[in-house]
Amino acid sequence: MTQGFFVNSANCYGCKRCQVACANEKVLTPGVFIRRVREVEKAGGHAFVSMACNHCDEPACVANCPVGAYQKMDNGLVVQDHEKCIGCKTCIEACPFHAPCYDEATSTTYKCDGCANRQARGDMPVCVMTCPSSNLTLDEMDKLPEGTDVKDQAATKPNLKVVLDKDLDATAFADIDAATGLIDPGMEQA
Repeated sequence: MTQGFFVNSANCYGCKRCQVACANEKVLTPGVFIRRVREVEKAGGHAFVSMACNHCDEPACVANCPVGAYQKMDNGLVVQDHEKCIGCKTCIEACPFHAPCYDEATSTTYKCDGCANRQARGDMPVCVMTCPSSNLTLDEMDKLPEGTDVKDQAATKPNLKVVLDKDLDATAFADIDAATGLIDPGMEQA
C-alpha cells in the first residue's frame, strides 16, 4: 500500500518545528532543510504550507537521476542512496515541488525518506511527532484523514492530501515555490 503525507494547512501557524526537527534528525548542515514551511501571502492574510517529498507515484527524481540514486520502495516511499549521489542537482530541477535540497558543504542532495529508519522501529516520522498542532500525518493513502487530494496537480502524481487554508486552493501545490504571494520559501536566503 502506498504511503503519503496529510498536511492540515488550515491549522498550521508557521512555527517550523517540523522543519527544524527534520533537519536535526537527519543531522543536516545548518540552513539545509528537507521539510520546508512556506509562507504565502493572500488577500485574507497569510497561509503556511509544510512540504517535503510527496513520494509521488511517478517520481521525477527517480526518472531523471543520471546515476540511479533514487528508488521507489514497495511501500511507496521514495528513498535516496547518498553513496551514489554526485550532486548534479538534476533531481531538484526535475521535481515539480523542488523537494530535494542541495547541501553545498557535502555537494550532495537530500530528500525526505519518510523517516524510514524511525518507521522500521515502529516510530512515526519526526516531523509528525513534533508538530504541536498535529497537522502532519504519514500513513497509507486510504487511511489518511479527509482532505483535498493533490494527486492531479502534477504529472508526477504526488501522494499528498491537504486541508486547505481558506486563502489557498489546490493549484498552489502544483508549483509551491512559484505560488503567487510566496514571501517565505522556508529556507535561508543566500
